[in-house]
Amino acid sequence: DADRFTSPGLKPEGLPLLRTSSTLQSRSPPNTLKALARTIRKLWRHPWQNWGLLLHAAALTACIRGGLSATSLSRMTRTLRRVATGLPQWSAATPRYRLRAAWAAHAVGRRLLPERPCLTQALVLQYLLLRRGDDAAELHIGVTKDEDTGLQAHAWVEHSGQVLIGGTGAP
Repeated sequence: DADRFTSPGLKPEGLPLLRTSSTLQSRSPPNTLKALARTIRKLWRHPWQNWGLLLHAAALTACIRGGLSATSLSRMTRTLRRVATGLPQWSAATPRYRLRAAWAAHAVGRRLLPERPCLTQALVLQYLLLRRGDDAAELHIGVTKDEDTGLQAHAWVEHSGQVLIGGTGAP
């Protein structure tokens, strides 16, 4: 079970390793407020179905990021799997839901986690799919060592060979 959550190996070609620019930290407070107002206006234009998914992804992002700070990745993935499969299952995951969940995990992650969001985003998506009974999505973690940049890692989720989150063409 836990092997499906973590599969070692190098990243697929064309995927970015880590996001290094910090958009929120480089903004001054007035610009941050403008960005928040812009985000709220964009949210207001979304269908109401997206609001629930975005709020769920935001709560999961906070919990998972906190959990990763307090415990190991293997314990975190076991806990997420146990919680997701232990609760009553929501309706089955459809291809459309997979894309919406990936979009929500990415949208929330890039706004709340300015640096190194890939692992948290991937775990959020993995949990959302498990809650819908979709056990086929796999979390991948790649690590590489470069003489110039040192040790770098990246996480992504694939379903049937398609990268859902963490790739260049993914949401």
